[in-house]
Amino acid sequence: MWKNYLRIGFRNLFRNGSTTFIHIAGLTIGVVCTLLIFFYVDFERSYEKMHAEAHRIFRLSIDMYDGNEFIANDSQTYQLIGQELKDQYPEVEEFVRLFPNESIEMVSNSTNFKSYEYRTYFADSTIFDVFSLNILNDQNLESFSEPFKLVISESTAIKYFGKTDVLGESLEPSQAELPLEIVGVFEDLPMNTHIKYDLLISHETLPLVQQWYPENLWNANNEYTYLLMQEGINVEDFNAKLAEYSERHPQIESEVVISEGIKDIHLYSNKTYEPEVNGSAQTVNFMFFIGLIIIALAWINYINLATAKAMDRAKEVGIRKAIGSSKKQLVFQFFAEAFLVNFISTLLALLIFSLVFPAFREFVALDISINNFGNLKLAAILVGFVLIGTVVSGFYPALVLSSFNPVTVLKGKFSNTTKGILLRKSLVYVQFTASVVLLCVSFAVFKQMKYLTSQDLGIGIDNTLVVKVPQLDSNDSIEVAKSTAFQSELIAQSWISDITMSGSLPGDNTKDMSSSSGITQLGQDEETDGILIYHYGIQANFPEVMGLEFLAGEAFRVDSPKEEVIISERTAELLGFATPEDAVNERINFYWSEDGEPSYIKGVFKNYYQRSPKEQYMPLLLRNQPSTDHFLIKLNTNNAKMAVADVGETIEKVYPGASYEYHFLNDTYNTQYQQDNQFGSVVLLFTLLSILIAILGLFGLSSFMIRLRTKEIGVRTVLGASKSSLVWELSKSFLIMVGTAGLIAVPLSYFLVNEWLQNYATRFIPNWDLFTIPLIFILLVAAATVGIQTLKSALANPVDSLKAE
Repeated sequence: MWKNYLRIGFRNLFRNGSTTFIHIAGLTIGVVCTLLIFFYVDFERSYEKMHAEAHRIFRLSIDMYDGNEFIANDSQTYQLIGQELKDQYPEVEEFVRLFPNESIEMVSNSTNFKSYEYRTYFADSTIFDVFSLNILNDQNLESFSEPFKLVISESTAIKYFGKTDVLGESLEPSQAELPLEIVGVFEDLPMNTHIKYDLLISHETLPLVQQWYPENLWNANNEYTYLLMQEGINVEDFNAKLAEYSERHPQIESEVVISEGIKDIHLYSNKTYEPEVNGSAQTVNFMFFIGLIIIALAWINYINLATAKAMDRAKEVGIRKAIGSSKKQLVFQFFAEAFLVNFISTLLALLIFSLVFPAFREFVALDISINNFGNLKLAAILVGFVLIGTVVSGFYPALVLSSFNPVTVLKGKFSNTTKGILLRKSLVYVQFTASVVLLCVSFAVFKQMKYLTSQDLGIGIDNTLVVKVPQLDSNDSIEVAKSTAFQSELIAQSWISDITMSGSLPGDNTKDMSSSSGITQLGQDEETDGILIYHYGIQANFPEVMGLEFLAGEAFRVDSPKEEVIISERTAELLGFATPEDAVNERINFYWSEDGEPSYIKGVFKNYYQRSPKEQYMPLLLRNQPSTDHFLIKLNTNNAKMAVADVGETIEKVYPGASYEYHFLNDTYNTQYQQDNQFGSVVLLFTLLSILIAILGLFGLSSFMIRLRTKEIGVRTVLGASKSSLVWELSKSFLIMVGTAGLIAVPLSYFLVNEWLQNYATRFIPNWDLFTIPLIFILLVAAATVGIQTLKSALANPVDSLKAE
């Protein structure tokens, strides 16, 4: 029986070639787009699945308060919290601490290879109990609890030694004779984990190499702490216990320790000092919603065209019923046709998907893999598309077509029902409302990105080459002399206008800066909790070179003492100064060195965006530090290649044998917009494809409806109707539907855009052009789609039109 249904179905598909093409083209595009979106969404939601016990791993963080006012949430904690919680709460089975290390140049003495490493952490040996690391070969991990032990990634081993069997080899920092013995090699971490590392140094090494790292470190929270919990422990219940723990703890003031599941970090955590910039659940959910919209639009096309062609199939149905076909048999027949269309479309979509998937991976810049997604899951989704598509797209047409009265049909008295016309109009409204909404959102993303990048940052990042070379502590007179010599060599070049040094850079993440909490005016009421500030060292001429504007006081002199600091306008406000002038020469309880005096404020500079304008101004404090991490070289040439080559020669002269890295400051600063730009591009791509699907449907529907009015066109032409009046008469109903759909979309678009803009501290104000431009675009495309066909009909010979059956 089913063979017969399919055979007849194939005949009908070939008989109605243009309609079949529209069906299959729309569904194929819809399935391809939805598959790509589902892969993206699945990847974003798959973070931490590498860990076998991910559902039991919690990360600790700290909520900071000033009285009842929330200040910030810090993803780093105090070093002793993990051990205390394990001792006091039986539901905590194990803990691990990871202390992030700044970029460090490592060297292998056996191969004489050196390279900068940016993903290095000091870690407890329990990391192998809490996290799931795929350890290669036979390793000596038991010794990782001892000082000066090292575990490295597979790619790091190959980079330094050309092989992975490297037990007993060592790496050491290029500036210190401190060999770290390699006791293990682990498989490279996947991209879908929030904390990535290539080198793990035993935590017991930390107190021996960091002189400031005391045994009891309750005055600084600098470590990531993860807990392995017993089965069935709920985050909310455990956080209630942590609140009680925080309240009674003598060392924790105005802070609350909280926990979160490790699988929630990537999409739901946006704390200070995150290991990397996390994703957004809002973005992922919106993309998933777009995927559902696109496949729904494709199914709507099928329903619209199938019901519109009801009159073409009416006689077929009447004859079948007259010779004894039951309604059930007719329903199966139309479902068989829907199945064939969906099946063929899904096969074509799978072929196209396999061809465009590599380009899509590059487009979204994610390490998405079909293997990670799973062949079984992919097969299930494809089968789901076919089955759900068959039911959704075939149900109403089968119901409508199988219910025709054979006597009425065979007498030629059948016509489209009001119910069928209303359904088709409703579905067109849905299609174009969705298209306009998506287009408005895409337009809003690009307007917001343009608005952000046009903001005055308050600091000059253009034409700035950043160079990093190995350096020791700024108190080392030899290193200070080297940096001075390096700058003197460069400033003599005509293509350099100025040069300075800085410990952090505009655009750096919070984890690349230092921070201190509880900062107040010296002598202020002890009950005042103080503020959280971010700080880093700069050379005295940094404000002048980078274009900072002072509101009060002045910049450092070369011989300024360590106790002098300059602060931002926002910092002065948070410290309680009424005006910037009031802050100058005032002392604050900020101590940069252990035996130093309280700092005093030499100047207050105008706020600048250390991070992008997406965020609020950070409370900043800049210290006078003669030699620090980065050289910032201001260029007055467009020949970047020449500038980089000359800098390299100067480095070799001053720092012989040293490796170095460079980049342009505006390039790295603009990477903060990468995720937003990527989101905008992806949304626009799928929006245009969804519009294409809607236009395909409109083309098929309008083509069929115009064909039904062929005789009317002939009569109107004979009676003297102009071509323009005919085009308008045939097009107006479709254009009115599209225009009405656009008007319905405006308030919905306004709501969605405003919700999305709440994620930005600096944002544009939506105005009418945000909605009118997409609406006009949709109307023009729809007018062109319908107009081409109506004009063709209007230009046809009226004699041929009057002969039409």
